[in-house]
Order: sequence, then structure tokens, then C-alpha cells
Amino acid sequence: MARRQAGYGGHFALLDELRGIAALAVCLFHIGTRATGVQLFPNGYLAVDFFFMLSGFVLAEAYEARLGQPGASGGMDWTGFARRRLVRMAPVAVLGAALGGLYLLARCLVAPERSDPLDQILLGNALNLLILPKLWHGPATGWELFPANGPLWSLFFEIVANLAWAAFLVRRSTPVLALLVALSALAVMACAVRHGTLDMGWQASSLDGGLARVCFGFGVGLLLHRLRAALPTMAWIVAPIAALALVYALALPVQRLAWTLFLAMVFLPCVLILAVAAGRHAAVPGGAWLGRISYPLYGIHVPLLAIVAGAAKRLMHGAPLGLWGMALVPPLLLAAWLVLTRIDEPCRAALTRWLDQAGRPSPRPAAIRHG
Repeated sequence: MARRQAGYGGHFALLDELRGIAALAVCLFHIGTRATGVQLFPNGYLAVDFFFMLSGFVLAEAYEARLGQPGASGGMDWTGFARRRLVRMAPVAVLGAALGGLYLLARCLVAPERSDPLDQILLGNALNLLILPKLWHGPATGWELFPANGPLWSLFFEIVANLAWAAFLVRRSTPVLALLVALSALAVMACAVRHGTLDMGWQASSLDGGLARVCFGFGVGLLLHRLRAALPTMAWIVAPIAALALVYALALPVQRLAWTLFLAMVFLPCVLILAVAAGRHAAVPGGAWLGRISYPLYGIHVPLLAIVAGAAKRLMHGAPLGLWGMALVPPLLLAAWLVLTRIDEPCRAALTRWLDQAGRPSPRPAAIRHG
């Protein structure tokens, strides 16, 4: 009973807060890369590995029992699961790809020498709108899988992992799952050594690394969910400790490959363990709100940042935005909130109604009575 009251078997509010902190770290990482030149979160890209772990745990919590018994009352089959994931992820992903496509078209018009050809932009953006990657080399975008909106690469890999889990892995035993996690850990290390970095997956040249990262991270989340009953119930102080540990991992300016591998494969899983053990305890003021907007913030901040930074650079005759780029954080948070409340949630509700209606059998016509 104590475990249930602490949040086990229910909603893990702290996980939402940590997701929000990680999304903000990614946003600041990209602001440093594109606008200011000052990197507050030099390992911010590792937040993606934490997202994969969170996804594995949260989806297992929500769907593992239902997918394990698709024919039972309250059960769910693979099609129903895929439909729910589509509804959850598509609105923000499509909006982010559309905004990124507008930026690429604008850049093609004002600076064609720094752009891909128009036909490549249109074809690549059409694929990105379907959450599918561009697999060719562009003169300006190189091997980027999602040049219209870079972070979509992780959503693509996450969808692949989600659907594969629901189709093949959901009913596998815990030892089999642990073996797969161990094998994926070896794959992550091998790919990182091969590419010389853990920042893999966003380019076609490092597809293997992206696949290894999602397999390991998602698998860690699934495995932790299987083992959650063995965790102790921890006091409220563990929640802010977990939040600070996450910030430490993403902000410490040490980028040696051995260190980043340690963070992604040991340290961040331990942060997730602490967060799960802390149950429903909150970590920081406003963390719940930041968790709510985390997905829209992650999904739209890069194209919005590219539009603003590109316009500022043109107006200032090539000069970078500088430290003023940090002033973009509040507008980006506001934009994420507006996208959540005015676009994402209404679209998800409409898609859910439409898919539910499409899945219902048509009523039989009334029999015609003669005489």
C-alpha cells in the first residue's frame, strides 16, 4: 500500500518534471549552437538518451499490461497502440517540420548559395512532414536526416522503437529484455568509438548509432519498469537531487568520449532510478508546467530559433545574435504553451474522435418490412 501511495502503479509526476528540464536543456544547447556561441549545456544532446529511457518506462507503465493481453477486457492490439502513438506524436512533429520547411524555403530565396536546390528542399520536407528521414547528401544540409527540424530524428527512432516493442518485445521475459539491453549497450560503445562521438543518429552517416542509442535507452526504461517493485520508496529530498543530477550531467563541460559514454550508459539510468523511487514528489517550482510543454518545446524550438537567428543575422549584416539569444527562452516557452493548448491538444482530440469513428462498425440498415 505504501508503494501505491508513493506513486507506484500510478502517475510518476517527477518523470514529467525531468522531461521538462531535459527539453529546456536541449533548447539552451541549440541556442548556444546557433545564436550565442556560449554553451550552457555542452552535453545537452544527451538529453535525447534520457528521453528514450523515459519513453520506455512511461510506455511500459501505460501499455505493457494491456498489450500483453490484447484479447482481454481493456486489452489493446498493435494497431490500437500504433494509432495512439500517431495521435500523440504527429501534430507537433508535423508542425515542427512545416515551420522548418518555411525556413528552408526562405533561405533558398534570400541566400541560394547557402541552400539546397529547391527540388531537394521540397522532397526532403515532404518526407519530414511524414516523420520520415532524408537519406541523400544536400549541398547545404549534408547528411541531415531532418534538415527542416533536426530534433525530429529522435522522434523517428522513438516511433520505430515503440512499434517494434509493441509488436515483438512486449511479451518477452525479463532475462531476454536484459540481454537485449546488454547487446545494445555494446552496440552503442562500438558505434561511438567508430564515429568518435556519442552525438549520433541525426545524420544518415550515423544511422547505426541512432538505432543503438534508442535501443539502449528505450530498453533501459522497459527493464527498469519490470524491476520497479524492487526499488525502495525514497523521501522527497531525492526528487531535487535527481533534478540536480540531470542538470549536472548535461551542463558539466567535459566532452571526452569516455565521459559521455559513462553519462549516457550509467549516470542517466541512475538518475531515472532515483526519479522512479521518488514517486510523486515534486522537484522544482513550475516543474509540472515545464513537463507539460516539454514535447512542444522540443518539437518546435529549432525551426523558430533558426527563423529568428537567420533574420537577425541578415539584419545585422552577418553578425551573430550574441548573448541576446538567451532572451529567446521566454518567447520559446510561451510558443510551446500556445502550441500545446491551441494546436496540439485540440488536434489530438479531433484525431482521436475521427479514428474512433472510423474504427466503429457501420450500423446495419433496418430490415424492410413487407406487407
